[in-house]
Amino acid sequence: MVKEFSVLMTTYRGEKPQFLDASLNSVLVDQTVTPDQMVLVVDGPIPDELNDVIAGYKEKFPEIMEIVYLPENLGQSKASAKGLEYIKNDIFARMDSDDLCLSDRFEQEYRILEENPDIFVVGGWIAEFDDDPEIVSTVREVPELHEDIVKMFRKRMPLNNVTVMMRKQAIIDAGGYGRDTVNEDYSAYAHMWVSGAKFYNIQKILVKVRVGNDMVGRRHDMRIYRDWKKDQKYLRQNGKHSRLTEAMSNFRCFCFIIMPKWVKKILYKTVLRKKIKSKDKQD
Repeated sequence: MVKEFSVLMTTYRGEKPQFLDASLNSVLVDQTVTPDQMVLVVDGPIPDELNDVIAGYKEKFPEIMEIVYLPENLGQSKASAKGLEYIKNDIFARMDSDDLCLSDRFEQEYRILEENPDIFVVGGWIAEFDDDPEIVSTVREVPELHEDIVKMFRKRMPLNNVTVMMRKQAIIDAGGYGRDTVNEDYSAYAHMWVSGAKFYNIQKILVKVRVGNDMVGRRHDMRIYRDWKKDQKYLRQNGKHSRLTEAMSNFRCFCFIIMPKWVKKILYKTVLRKKIKSKDKQD
């Protein structure tokens, strides 16, 4: 079944063709509800193998696939900003080019937005895997209700960006994408909160996400702390944080950034993620 919503995805030269193929298939083929527009932003020159995958889907879905080629690599945030210009529908979903949607992801999210006009952004949980998507190692759970979601902004990201479907007006009112920050996802949703968006998270796994590539190491970057402080100041200046909340939030972020990687790994396994023992879990 086709519904009037768009999907926004960016890709770049470092993506593996088989990952992009699987991701596009999970969006356009293996869904109970599919979009009537798929905006794929190609962020700079890409090898022929990736072009071949894209051309195949363009040929298969000529009325749905909208390919935006950028002459140079701008990064995901600015590429998303460019892609947003091509979104034709009032509702669109985010997706990464190496992750996999569960088959009823869009059906569940679209229903929430259709039945709840006061909700502007809906997401859900992610299941993380290394190589085989059938072997899930951990789940990142996020709170369900708006009140609990915004409380989580004090500590860490309360939405899984790759699972999100939103009303286009929510990101427009928040100033769009393309901010000069390494915390682009957090910053975008923080600005949406200030602009009045209401959030909701479905309490189920919606997307399977590839991990690895030194995920913990990428959290050992002082630029994260620098940009985190900017967002906390912005939230405090707009009445979402007190000075004490801002200070405590910055302190927690600083401690996390400077702690040894081995400690981070323990936190990810014991606190920040839910470990899965079974081969797969979707409910």
